[in-house]
Amino acid sequence: MHRRRRGPAMNRVRNRSLWRWIIPPIGDLVIFYLGLATTLMVRQPNAATALTAMTFLPLFVAWLMASYTVGLYELRLMRDDVALVRNILISGAACMVMGTVYFYLLGQHTSVTPKTDLVVTVAVSHALLFAWRRVWLWLLNFDIMDQRVVFLGAQEHLAALAKGLPHHAPDSGLSVVSWDSPVIDVVVADAPWVDRNWGAARDILLGAMARGIPIVSLEDFYESIFGKVSPYYAANPSWAIEHILPKYGDLYMTVKRAIDFVGAAALLVVCAPVLAATAAVIAILDGRPVFFKQERAGLLGKPFILWKFRTMSQGADRKGPLLAADALDSHITALGAFLRRFRFDELPQLWNVLKGDLSFVGPRPEWIKEVEVLEKVVQSNHLRHLVKPGVTGWAQVKFRQTNTVADTVERLHYDLYYVKYLSFGLDVSIVLKTIKRVLISDSSVAAPAMAVMPLPADARWVIDLTRRLGRPRVPEPSLG
Repeated sequence: MHRRRRGPAMNRVRNRSLWRWIIPPIGDLVIFYLGLATTLMVRQPNAATALTAMTFLPLFVAWLMASYTVGLYELRLMRDDVALVRNILISGAACMVMGTVYFYLLGQHTSVTPKTDLVVTVAVSHALLFAWRRVWLWLLNFDIMDQRVVFLGAQEHLAALAKGLPHHAPDSGLSVVSWDSPVIDVVVADAPWVDRNWGAARDILLGAMARGIPIVSLEDFYESIFGKVSPYYAANPSWAIEHILPKYGDLYMTVKRAIDFVGAAALLVVCAPVLAATAAVIAILDGRPVFFKQERAGLLGKPFILWKFRTMSQGADRKGPLLAADALDSHITALGAFLRRFRFDELPQLWNVLKGDLSFVGPRPEWIKEVEVLEKVVQSNHLRHLVKPGVTGWAQVKFRQTNTVADTVERLHYDLYYVKYLSFGLDVSIVLKTIKRVLISDSSVAAPAMAVMPLPADARWVIDLTRRLGRPRVPEPSLG
C-alpha cells in the first residue's frame, strides 16, 4: 500500500523544532542523576556505582512521564512562577509515591537504602528542575533554535497563516519573515498555487535551492505545526484517495487489537470494585437505570451500543443531536458532575473495548443521529470511520468537548490527522496527554481558535448545519 511520507525538508524543519522539546527532558534526566549522585556521595559513597545508575533508570523515566503529565514541559506554564512552583511540588509528590512503590517491588535487590535517599534525591533534583527551567527560558530569549519562515502561495492563505501562527504555535520557534530578510530558514510553498503561478514562483524556488534553504509543502507544514488536517485540503475528494485508505493490512492494527483486548480484560478485573461501587452509589442517589446506552457509529460506520454510567436525568438525549454542551448542563446530576470530572463515567466502555467495538485510542464514536445529519452535509465526515473509534483520541487531547456545530467540523480536522498518521508512537502520545487531561476539567480548557486557513470557495461540505436543524445560527470557524 502506498503511503505518502513527509519529505526530508519537512523532517529538517521538524527536527530543528524538536530540539526545543527534547532538550528540557534530557536536562531533567541529567538532573535526576545529579541529584542521585549528590545524595549518594554524601550518604552512601560505596553505592555510587553503574549498577545503581541502571537501577534508577526505569524510575527516572517514570519521573519524566510524571513531569510531562503535570505540565513541566509547557513553556506557557514555565513562564508563570506560581504555576511552575505548584507543578514542581506536584511532580515531587508523584515522584516520591512512584519511588516508594518501585523500591518496595525491588525489595532486597538493591544496595541503596531508599527511605531517606529517595527523599533527598527528590528534593535536590526538583530544586534543580526549577533552576533549569529558569535557565531554559533565558536561553530561548536568544532565539537559538528559532526558525524564520517565508510563505509562497495565495495571499489569503498566507495572511491567515501568518496571523494564526503566533496563536496556534506560540512555542514552536517559528516566525514569519519577508523575502528581503537576511536570514531565511525554510520556505513553505503551496503546491497548487505554484502550479498556477510557475512564472512568479520559479525564481524564488530556484533561489532557495541555490542557498540550500529547505522547501516544504503548505500541507505538510500545516499538519506538522497545527496537528490537524487543513480544511482546504480535506475538502478535496482526491485528498482522501491519496492519504486515507483503510489500513487493514498494517501489522500495527493487529497488534493494536491485541493490546486493546489484553488491556481491557486486565482493567476490568482491576477496576471491578470501582465499577461495582460506582453502580451502587448511582442506584442509591440517582435511581435506576445505572447505565446509559446509546447507539454510536463504529468502524466503517457500523452501529454499536456504547455503555457509560448514567450522569444525566433520564431522557436528556431526546433533545436531539449537535446541541451545545451548556444546553444539557441542567440535566447533569450532582453525582454525574463528579463522575464526569474524573472520567469515571467512561469506565463501562472497557466492555466495548473488550468486545472490539472500541479501541483505547481512536476518534470518539459519534451518536448515530449526529452521523445521519453530518453525513449529508460534511463530505469528509465518513473518513473518520475508516479506523475503529476509541475511548480517547487526538481530537480529545488537542481540542475539547464539542459545544457547537462549528466545533464538530473543527474536530473532524483533528480526527483526519489521526486517521492519516495512525501509529504506535501517536497512540502512546495520546495516552500520555489523556492522563494530563483527566487531571483538569473541561471548563478550564480554553476554546482553541479555529482553522487558520480559509475554506475553498466550492467547499459545499461546510454549510450552516443549524439551518437544517432549525436552531439559532452558530458562527462559522474564524481564520484564527
